[in-house]
Amino acid sequence: MPAVEEYGVEPIPESLRTAGWRDLFAINFTFFLNPVMYVLGALAVVDGRLPLAWAVAAMVLGQALAYACLVFVAEPGVDHGLAGQVEMRASLGYWGARLLSSPYRVVASTYWFGAQALVGAYGLQAVIQAGWGRHVPLVPMAVALALADATLAVFGFDVMRYVLRVILPVSLALTAVLVALYLSTDDPRFAPAHAFHSSAEHLTWVGFATYVTVMCASSLTLVTNVADLCRYTPTRRDMRIGFVASALISAVVTTFVGGYAAAATGDTNPFVAVADLTSSKLLLIVIAAAIVVQGAAANITNVYTSGLSVVNSVPGLGRLRATLIAAAAAVGLSAFPDVINRAQTWITHLGNLAAPLTGVVLADYLVVQRRRLNVPALFDPNGRYRYSGGVNPAALAAVAAGAAVYFTVPQASLKVVWGIAAAAGAHVVLTRLWSAAAAPSTAPALGLQGDGGIE
Repeated sequence: MPAVEEYGVEPIPESLRTAGWRDLFAINFTFFLNPVMYVLGALAVVDGRLPLAWAVAAMVLGQALAYACLVFVAEPGVDHGLAGQVEMRASLGYWGARLLSSPYRVVASTYWFGAQALVGAYGLQAVIQAGWGRHVPLVPMAVALALADATLAVFGFDVMRYVLRVILPVSLALTAVLVALYLSTDDPRFAPAHAFHSSAEHLTWVGFATYVTVMCASSLTLVTNVADLCRYTPTRRDMRIGFVASALISAVVTTFVGGYAAAATGDTNPFVAVADLTSSKLLLIVIAAAIVVQGAAANITNVYTSGLSVVNSVPGLGRLRATLIAAAAAVGLSAFPDVINRAQTWITHLGNLAAPLTGVVLADYLVVQRRRLNVPALFDPNGRYRYSGGVNPAALAAVAAGAAVYFTVPQASLKVVWGIAAAAGAHVVLTRLWSAAAAPSTAPALGLQGDGGIE
């Protein structure tokens, strides 16, 4: 069994970067193969009114757009063994990352953690009611699931990698059981013809664009920590294969599973929908196991990355104590059902910052920094990435501009693309204007001289 991780946000030595694409695939696939992603797939059918096939297409396109951005943001994790929040210092400034993007990631990851625990608790509640006729209170069950998930996350990357590689085949087998229940039941609502051609759903551009944005924005909340997951990965090729394949395949699977149940029953939680399809206690136990295993797979990653964000803000805590603090906050949020009852609203609010922040980080890394980072300077509060008082004003202004565009553009205009593009363009323009106005001696601090970086 792997040992508890000792590293915080310092670079991972090259000798320890042994997690290949299979490890990364297992981590990312099991992260996305979870109850909340089933709910998003179901919402594309119930709320977006999309036919099942178009719901799958919308969610896959949204995921593809997100990972077209995230694979570039992940590169410093592979190249230098950097944590995502340390990478953010290059774009936002030494203190900008510690005081702004790190807290944002803590909020995002604790939200997803609480949502996973609550969706799982709703499913378990339905399974127990169907099989044993007992009503179990929602909140205590959600908190119990959250505590179990958080405990595993505290041990660190090696334990997470080991556990998730074990969970992956189990999770796939349990998902296959759900699909088999759909296809074997005598309930006419679950007939493939009904699920794929329900008269209640029809394709509209607004519905399609809305759920492209929902999926893309939800995945872009990973922008500040995507490097965390691949800082033990040896090559960019491993990272690209592991990330892209797992993200796209998981989007197909989760949207199909969640959307199929929604098309049949109108319920946004497939575990609740299938609880009435069988009287077999053995199958109900299998469904309960799927809920626990798939929720745990996502929440281990949520707490792990949240802990790294906390230690970036307060390095003196160390990774273990920082993760314990993040875990406590995440478990506490699991006691509030409104987290999942208003899922689309929460995701929209998170996307208000995720899309423009992604645009700024991409523009800074690809255009301003020219894919080079001065790694020692990332850890120097008075170094190249100090900018103005430790904060990059051009980046913050560009995030604000992108957020304003994202907020005002209608869903039909694919607002997530506008948010990314507006922030990226604003960052390049504002950086050049700031550089032109600044004294020549400050140009390196603005990240405009790529020849001083480290490949």
